[in-house]
Amino acid sequence: MKTVAFTMSSMVLLASFSLFTRAQQPSSFQQPHAAPKNLLPGIGPLLRPGGASNWTGISLVENIPGTSLYPVTSETTVLYIGFTAGTTVDLGNMVLYSTARENATITAVTPVKLWGRSDPSISLTDTRVCPKQPISGTNPCILRLDPIKLSLSTLNDYYLTVYFAKTDDDTHVARPRAFIGSLTGGEDVGKDDTQLKEGDSVPHLLGNGDTNPPSFLLVAVMND
Repeated sequence: MKTVAFTMSSMVLLASFSLFTRAQQPSSFQQPHAAPKNLLPGIGPLLRPGGASNWTGISLVENIPGTSLYPVTSETTVLYIGFTAGTTVDLGNMVLYSTARENATITAVTPVKLWGRSDPSISLTDTRVCPKQPISGTNPCILRLDPIKLSLSTLNDYYLTVYFAKTDDDTHVARPRAFIGSLTGGEDVGKDDTQLKEGDSVPHLLGNGDTNPPSFLLVAVMND
């Protein structure tokens, strides 16, 4: 039986990214862009990583609730993901599911890419990807995913779903310090949840009662 644990975690992430070192795309993929604006609160300051973590074969499903979107008009949506430790991360696939607000039925599936790929291999020790080394909770590697030609609507909810094909034994995704805000996220062990279709249901959101901040991947939802 599939079990998915979800917990609240979000704080406002400043558009200036003064708290983060944002990862750079390799030179062949760099794109000029204006100062981004938040479309809803990000997860804010991160904890230092602790213990070991291997995300191989795990899906992370992260909810972007329509009720929390700011009144910002934008033709594109840009998602930012974060890591606080690790060497190599191989992603199997990334998608963004759309549903009617507070409804689990998928109405649209949008591919999500990094450097033009839905299945990128990310070297977290490469200074072209994560300029400041080593990465940590206070010096996370923030990756700007490719812009999506999608205007987020308050009438919908959205779910960034990422499947980890392989990681090393000391990979840590972004982990917030507190449960303040609107984003929710959870993990589904042993299942590739990026293969769902229109008409399927997104994984059921279950609170796990954990008092510790959850592991998280999505750190910001912006217009650029």
